[in-house]
Amino acid sequence: MDKNINRDERIRRMFKLMMESLMEGERTAFLGYDKYDNSRKETTNSRNGYYERDLLTGLGNLAGLSVPRDRLGEFASDFIDAYEHSTRPMDKLIMQLYAKGMSTRDINDVIKQIYGKDLSPQAVTEITKEIEEERLIWETRTLKKRYSIIFIDALFVKIRRDKVSSDAVYIVAGIDEEGHRDILGQYVAGEESATFWKQTLADIKSRGVKEVLLFVFDGLTGLEEVVKEVYPKSQNQLCVVHQIRNTLSYVRASHKEAVAGDLKSVYRSKTLEEAKANLLKIKSKWQSLYPRLFNRWIDKIETLMRFLEFPEYLRPHIYSTNWLERLNKEFRKVIKTKNSFPTEDSVRNVIYFKIKDISRRWDSQRLNGFVSYHADLQFLWEKYYQSGKEVFTQST
Repeated sequence: MDKNINRDERIRRMFKLMMESLMEGERTAFLGYDKYDNSRKETTNSRNGYYERDLLTGLGNLAGLSVPRDRLGEFASDFIDAYEHSTRPMDKLIMQLYAKGMSTRDINDVIKQIYGKDLSPQAVTEITKEIEEERLIWETRTLKKRYSIIFIDALFVKIRRDKVSSDAVYIVAGIDEEGHRDILGQYVAGEESATFWKQTLADIKSRGVKEVLLFVFDGLTGLEEVVKEVYPKSQNQLCVVHQIRNTLSYVRASHKEAVAGDLKSVYRSKTLEEAKANLLKIKSKWQSLYPRLFNRWIDKIETLMRFLEFPEYLRPHIYSTNWLERLNKEFRKVIKTKNSFPTEDSVRNVIYFKIKDISRRWDSQRLNGFVSYHADLQFLWEKYYQSGKEVFTQST
């Protein structure tokens, strides 16, 4: 009897350590930087110690469980709830673990430690079908007809196929006619190509997106041409921030600050003509040191400055993909806890769970000031889509 008590107590201690480790990992992923590694810190939030609580589990009560806290009080563990005093049911726990990218073997090991029972891969698959079905419904849902702006940007994730390699997950997000934000889809690709972009844009078009004023993206291979083919009335905006970074990568460290300062006169111009004039001035200034540095600016000046056609209050939101890059940082926080994912679907599930959380926050929000400039945008709709009539040819 004493041996059984000692064994049960050892298992409880092991489970308690596992729960504390899992929550510690969650907090690290949430904050986006490792403990004592402030060089990677990109948030004003920080760790704030722990608080203790009891938690009733299938193994009995875990007394004095150390739960991590953050300075701003924004972190909450997916494994326990602040107002629950017991672990979530096994099915829900399995779904959470699966959504975080754990393999069926990893999940079985956790469940065995908690509940003392083995689960077959088939049993885990049956339980996780709910995640798959919910995500598939989201990925095929009907979208709105009009989006004022659509942003496209990538994050890279290691996936185990025949071997582990980095694949791009392209997030497509938009701002609709009324100023509401929406994530339209996530698309995984081993490499960029015109064929991939045709499939991606054909997907959002088949789901209802017929008219777009502006696509904003970095120099993604083949995308600019495909946008013109699938949405010929839409305009393209190359990300100015990416263009600046690319330009500065060819500049010596001692010149970076000065070149970056000069480029402000281009993208802060009020008109395209002013931007062109300022660009020629800085090209002349740096000609002797960097004779070809600004050639791509000159070649792409209309596409880089397309945002000038939009209302002034909107311009800071649309001359770069920074908004989507900030969104991708949230996705990176939840995928960085694993070195690689076993399948493409496991990546999609992890990102989808975060999309659900973000979308709930956006439901009642609208971009500040959007209503005040509604008439300006309607003028652009009239200009490019002739009073909303669908004047382009449907792609096949």
